[in-house]
Amino acid sequence: MSTRQAVPPTDLYPQEIRQVVGGSDPTPEQWRAISMPLEPYVVVAGAGSGKTSVIAARVVYLALVALGRQAADHRGVLPGNVLCLTFTNKATENLVLRVRRALSGLDLPAGEEPTIANYHGFAAQILERHGLLAGIEPGQRVLTPAQRVELCARVLDEMAFEHASAEWQPSLISKILELADQAANHRVEPGRIIEFNRERLRELAGQRSERAYESALERIELAAAVDRFQELKRQLGVIDFGDQITLALRVVERFPQVAEEYRSRYLAVVLDEYQDTNVAQAALINGLFGAGFPVTAVGDPDQSIYGWRGASLYNLLEFQEQFRRADGRPAQKLPLYTNFRSGARILAAADRIIEAIPADQRPDPDKKLAPWPPHGDGEVEVRRFSDEWTEARWVAGRVRQLHDSGTEPRWSEFAVLCRSSRLFVPLQESFAEEGIPVEIVGLAGLLQLPGRWPIRSPASAWPASSLARATGWGSRTWPGWPRGARTRTIRSVARTGTTCLHSCGRRRWSTWMRWSTCRRRAGPAWRSSGPSWPRFEARPGGPWGSSSPR
Repeated sequence: MSTRQAVPPTDLYPQEIRQVVGGSDPTPEQWRAISMPLEPYVVVAGAGSGKTSVIAARVVYLALVALGRQAADHRGVLPGNVLCLTFTNKATENLVLRVRRALSGLDLPAGEEPTIANYHGFAAQILERHGLLAGIEPGQRVLTPAQRVELCARVLDEMAFEHASAEWQPSLISKILELADQAANHRVEPGRIIEFNRERLRELAGQRSERAYESALERIELAAAVDRFQELKRQLGVIDFGDQITLALRVVERFPQVAEEYRSRYLAVVLDEYQDTNVAQAALINGLFGAGFPVTAVGDPDQSIYGWRGASLYNLLEFQEQFRRADGRPAQKLPLYTNFRSGARILAAADRIIEAIPADQRPDPDKKLAPWPPHGDGEVEVRRFSDEWTEARWVAGRVRQLHDSGTEPRWSEFAVLCRSSRLFVPLQESFAEEGIPVEIVGLAGLLQLPGRWPIRSPASAWPASSLARATGWGSRTWPGWPRGARTRTIRSVARTGTTCLHSCGRRRWSTWMRWSTCRRRAGPAWRSSGPSWPRFEARPGGPWGSSSPR
């Protein structure tokens, strides 16, 4: 979240807008993005530029114009006629809170707030209301990832694979599902994939290496498996998340009255995190709200992190052409480059790091973040440590020092970025030892780590069948524990000197390891099995408790 220190406000901007952007006057860049007329335009927002505040202020501005409190050359839009779409569930919840807080001072009628959803949730609404037009039954069950794997496994029972390696079923299932996702995200039917690769076989056969030819044959088989997987879903009346977008797009393209209904229901649309949308999502939005409809897209080309899930940066870069104004001119592109998060020295260090990247390899080479003067220079410090535990203890001590000295009295203003999730565990323990409250944020959302887990029962004798049972994943050991508590207890046991648990558990927490594998890595004291295994019981030891052998 971007932060900004308040500066003396002026009378140039509405008080309601100043409250949304942090109590100060909006910058000229922000005010231009907030007060644009009702036409399509794209905002390229840099990191820490307050884009969420700008989105909330845009909703407030349109409401002020509609209520007659702000002069403009258009009639404005009440919040109930605004549609806001973002990418993840967490971003949706954050945007709902920000917009509600921004609208709280406008004295609007009860329930007068915008519709805020993520792209898949919005597509699900379209299918629920209009799916019958295309023969799609409402209320179809959406498969979970585990159910998709199970259903895809049936394809392997019905097909023989000659070119795709089928020795390890999980790998083959992963390839089939990945191709299914990419085909859905890019609006490509499996039959088109098969046709394309068959057309290239003769050309590839003449190449010196056979790898490309064999890859084409494998892709043909995988595409046929995808086609069979889709047929199974149709037979069972189920869909997955990729189907939500493609089926909704099919409804919109085949029945123009659906787009007319949504264009009459909503008078303005705001698209957040637009750099993370895929081809099908952009086509869905364009099919509903193209042809000069007032669509505001906000995104950062340097923060496109979902390419592995089909996100296409092309959507943001080509928004001006895809969403032209009513008179046919390209949509406007507005910059939002003032950074309210970091000092000038920090931004200069970041620019120094990326300056070696050629301009033709950067999505927006003209973008250069400018510091917010009240934040000062900031501080950049580089340290090297022998291991991650030493590093984590130093980070926790540094945070404690800055907090206790009054430099930053609020815990919520500290952030630690990790390159790998394996670093979460040492940081979590180091912060716990310092008594610092912490929240761990990952792709799956926000995870609140409590201070103590109750231990329901001591561990009984260790079974020798698998490491999973031995470390608490089995039903015989500590029943009812959440996975995080079990993982944390494994770490506590490992730190008592258990070579086997430390060397295996530390590598991958959620993987079931065979006891034979761990036994080879164990120390001499752990090369026994059965009743001679040591027993463990929970004993106090810090905010999480610990386990010690007896």
